[in-house]
Amino acid sequence: MPTSDKKPPVPSSHITIKLKSQDDISVYFRIKKDVELHKVMQAYSDKVGQEMSTFRFLFDGVRIKPNQTPNELELEDGDEIDAFVSQTSGFSF
Repeated sequence: MPTSDKKPPVPSSHITIKLKSQDDISVYFRIKKDVELHKVMQAYSDKVGQEMSTFRFLFDGVRIKPNQTPNELELEDGDEIDAFVSQTSGFSF
């Protein structure tokens, strides 16, 4: 009887995620699942030429905290994070 040397696939410690703006500007990142997302948020902000503080980052409609990791959010390969420009209003009567 031949034995199979096939091993079950080892889950990758990396995932690819997409950060997408309201203007449909998408940037892809390949990251480790245990890296805090502030690094991705900062890299995205630098890429689009804005301060990180001008964005709100959401996954499935829930705001992401910079110290959270993909593991904590249960992000999977190919997931999308929305980057919304924070709107502040100083108008008063």
